[in-house]
Amino acid sequence: MALYALVEAARPCSVRHVYYLGVGRLWDKDRSASRRNYSLVVRELGVMRETGQLPWEWITDGTRLVRQEIAYDSIEDVLERTAEAYRRNLWASQARRVEVWCESDSVAGVLDPVTSSWGVGLFSCRGQSSKTFVHEAVQEYARQGKPVSVLFAGDYDPTGRVVPRSVKDRITRYSNGSGLDLDFRQVAVTADDVRSGEFIAHAANVRDVNYPRYRQECLREGIDPHIAVEVEALSPGLLRGRLGDAIAELVDDVRQWNIQTRIEESERELLHTLQGHMGEIMQRTPDERDGNGDGE
Repeated sequence: MALYALVEAARPCSVRHVYYLGVGRLWDKDRSASRRNYSLVVRELGVMRETGQLPWEWITDGTRLVRQEIAYDSIEDVLERTAEAYRRNLWASQARRVEVWCESDSVAGVLDPVTSSWGVGLFSCRGQSSKTFVHEAVQEYARQGKPVSVLFAGDYDPTGRVVPRSVKDRITRYSNGSGLDLDFRQVAVTADDVRSGEFIAHAANVRDVNYPRYRQECLREGIDPHIAVEVEALSPGLLRGRLGDAIAELVDDVRQWNIQTRIEESERELLHTLQGHMGEIMQRTPDERDGNGDGE
């Protein structure tokens, strides 16, 4: 089935990404206020997952968060989960702190494999980032005392362009003149992406209060101000590849990175060994654990 193949090639991806990947291939782009084809995609993907035709984990949904204290079944369970999740902070040996910010939870779900692999923080602005959200980030930057590189992924449209401007402005203001070295880069959607004409565009919302500034920016960049490109128009593979390359470029001390990686691997093996020993200990009787297992 064409829809199955499309999702398989892009996994993990959001429903919105699936919709954009199929435009021009499996369905036409919705026009004006219509969501007919998008709704069809939502419905079909739901049926395919519920009937077992499509693995649930291929479609991401970062909007449903569970808040619950971590609990364990046993001390063996603690060691097992710790060994599986253990990550050494490889960025501690690097000159800069690196983070990834994105416009929405759906995009975060697509980028998560990359940020998890590299061990960097992934922040979802959910439209416009709150003042508290940004202030807490700046407080953490101050505690670390390092230059910061933020890689951002978001739409190129009147509202989308406000997000990176606002984040940069608030980070600068909330640092209270501390001279924070901030490198803020938009990895998607960029002006070059829009200029290329390679990605599906839509009419910009000229009624958006942010449109006048967007128009000025587009004209300055040599872009038609009447069009816009959503980040989901870029395939998940392209987004993940571009982000991975951008993060890799920020590793300035490769020698230390490789040393810390080897240490991480050996420490993870140690945790697995401890787990095995603990399992043997827990299988003994209480007397044997107390050293009284010799028939006394």
